[in-house]
Amino acid sequence: MSIDNSGDPGGEQAGREAAPAGSGGPQAGSGRPQASPDGAAAAGVTAAAGLRWIAAIPGDTAAQRRILTRLVEAAGRTPRLRWIEMTGSLARGAGDALSDIDAGMGIADDHWDAADDAAAAVAATEALLHDFGPVADSFRQRFPGQGDASCWHLVTLYESGVQLSLVIMPASWRQGLPPLSVALYDADAILARPYLPPSAQASAQDAREWACLGWIALGDVAKYAERGSAWEARARLEEARGLAWRLWAIALESTYPVFGLTSVLDTPGAHLPPGIEATATAGLIAADVLTAAAGLADLLDAVSAQAARRVAFEPPGRLRDWVRSRLADAAGAPPESAGEQAP
Repeated sequence: MSIDNSGDPGGEQAGREAAPAGSGGPQAGSGRPQASPDGAAAAGVTAAAGLRWIAAIPGDTAAQRRILTRLVEAAGRTPRLRWIEMTGSLARGAGDALSDIDAGMGIADDHWDAADDAAAAVAATEALLHDFGPVADSFRQRFPGQGDASCWHLVTLYESGVQLSLVIMPASWRQGLPPLSVALYDADAILARPYLPPSAQASAQDAREWACLGWIALGDVAKYAERGSAWEARARLEEARGLAWRLWAIALESTYPVFGLTSVLDTPGAHLPPGIEATATAGLIAADVLTAAAGLADLLDAVSAQAARRVAFEPPGRLRDWVRSRLADAAGAPPESAGEQAP
C-alpha cells in the first residue's frame, strides 16, 4: 500500500476488487463489510464485522487470516487505532499462500506527534505487530505525508512466511476509501465515503510524460549498446517496457495505471498488448537487446495510439523519429521512415 501525496494524502495500491457491504466475504463490490450493531457508528465497520469478513477470505490463506485477525482484534480494543483498510489479492478474494498483506491503519491524531516524527506511534505499532507471532525480520520506511510530516511503512516478515506491509498515518489524513480497497475496521466512518486519489487515473500530462520517457529510455538502449555497456542497455530496455505497460493500462482503463503491469493483470478481462513477446530478451548480447528494443519501439507506438483514444494527448513524434534512427544506426540497419509509424 502506498501513499498518494498530492497535497491531500490518501493511500492506494494496485490491488484487486474488494467486497460489497453485507457480503460477509471478499467479492467484487464496494469494499465494506456489513457493520453490526455492537458499538460503532452505523456507517462504520466494527471489529466484529471485519473479523467475519476475514474469516470468509477463501483460498490457502490461513496464515494471513491469523495475522489479520490479530490486527483487527487489536484495533477493536485499542482506542488509538481508528481504521484499517486492505488492498491486493486478499481484498479481492484471490489470495493464496504466497500473498502478502497490503494494509493501512489510521492512528488517532492525538497519538501522532509530528514534532517527534511520530516516534512513539511507530514504536507502539511495531511492538503490536511483533506480538502477533514469531518475527523473522522487520524494517520501517518513511513515506511523504501531509505538509512536512511523514507517515510510515512498516514491513514485518513473520517466521510463518507471511509478510505484512502496513502504512500508518494520522487517522484524519484519510479522505475515504480508495478503489480496490476494503475497510476492515472503521470506528469513525472515515472510510464510509469513496475517495479517488489522483494516481487512480492518468491525465494527458501523465500519458505524454510516460511516452516521452519510454522513447528516451529506448534511445539510451542504443547509446549503451554502442558503448558495450550491456547491463545498462538491458536496464533501460526494462524501464522502457515498464512505461509501455503504463500506457497499455491507460488503454485498458485500468485503475492505478501508474503501477503498469500489476494494474493490467488486476484488470478483469485484460489481455496483453500484441507484440509484447518481441520485447523480451534473455541475455546480454547487444544485438539481441537491440532487436528487443526495436520490438519495443513498435509496441510503444501501438500502445501510445491506444492510450490516446482514452486520454487525449500528443505522442512525441520528433523524439520518436530520432530514437528510431538511433536504434537503426546502432543495429547497423537503415532507419525506419516516419511514414511507417503505427497509427
